[in-house]
Amino acid sequence: MRESIQVGSTTIKPGERAYGYLPVGVLAARTEVRIPFQVVNGASDGPRVCLESTLHGWEPMGAEIIRRAMLRIDPHGLRGAVYCLPLANPLSVEFGGTVESSGMRVNPADVLDLNRVWPGKRVNGWLTEQMAYVLWNEVITQCEYLIDMHDGTGACDELPVAFPHAFPSDSQPAVAGGIADGIGAVGGTEGLTHEKMAEMNRQIREMAIAFGSSVIWWREHPANPAMLSGQAMLNGIVPLVVEAGGAGIIDDTIDQGAECLLNILKHLEMIAGDPVLPKRQIMVENYVVYRSLAGGFYLQEPEIKLGAEVKKGQVLGRVLDPVTSEVMETCTAPINGIIISRRVRMPINPGGYIAHIADTDAVIWERSNR
Repeated sequence: MRESIQVGSTTIKPGERAYGYLPVGVLAARTEVRIPFQVVNGASDGPRVCLESTLHGWEPMGAEIIRRAMLRIDPHGLRGAVYCLPLANPLSVEFGGTVESSGMRVNPADVLDLNRVWPGKRVNGWLTEQMAYVLWNEVITQCEYLIDMHDGTGACDELPVAFPHAFPSDSQPAVAGGIADGIGAVGGTEGLTHEKMAEMNRQIREMAIAFGSSVIWWREHPANPAMLSGQAMLNGIVPLVVEAGGAGIIDDTIDQGAECLLNILKHLEMIAGDPVLPKRQIMVENYVVYRSLAGGFYLQEPEIKLGAEVKKGQVLGRVLDPVTSEVMETCTAPINGIIISRRVRMPINPGGYIAHIADTDAVIWERSNR
């Protein structure tokens, strides 16, 4: 008989949906720090998946994508369970903001990045580490699969895209990276074998394809245990990093992102139905995140749309002096590729995002879904 699920003080019976909060602590002025969750416990046995979003508060669109996808899940027809953490870093959503966005990348309480402190600490840990500890132990370790959602930040919109991060298949070390000052990076190669890493890579690749984005950026690098995806890999949890939406706006990419999440559940045979796929999918091994050198007002060329194909050297837009109209920088495509994300916010500082471009000269897999 299928069992109930316990998350914090909330019990979710088979065939039920529940909402709750994970308490972390209380700030100096007695503001409670708590993290909201949703759990859908299916009536039948099956996999356990965590849908997590907003490790960075300036990337909140995954929360809306998760909300829309979950509205289409019937607990009585679900096999397994879906654990949702739509607002994993709530303080970073509530406070702060820059030219790039509303919200902050880091937790304003201690200025730490929640995606650099895993698996967290309960004792002798900063607040962000304590948040990671609660999320890791109460939810993520209950799951077999993890979807880590991001978006184009407050400055850019973005098509759904999968960023699978796999163990290196060459002579690179399996684990590297970490953070100084004693935070994050608990994890190593204990128990890792070539067979286990190959199996993890296979599952990550299959899940990335099943997500159903038109572009997949395949990356093979040593796992960083301070990052959520790296820590998951080292603990046998199959992770997939994805991005969709951005600029704090509701557009077609939000419903597309929800369909992609449902594709994952269909792939894992948790829900019935055929996947919703684009006409063509490609996997690339090179992908450029293009940033500005100059600050000013960014004016984009009208033909630079999401999904547009660009040629190396093609003008994407210009950074202008907002007073004199002087062109401070002409931004050109560094490669032949497809625009996956593009800036839609006019003010820009040096280093601001201009575009994400998938390299069409670096395709390692493709499929027609017609």
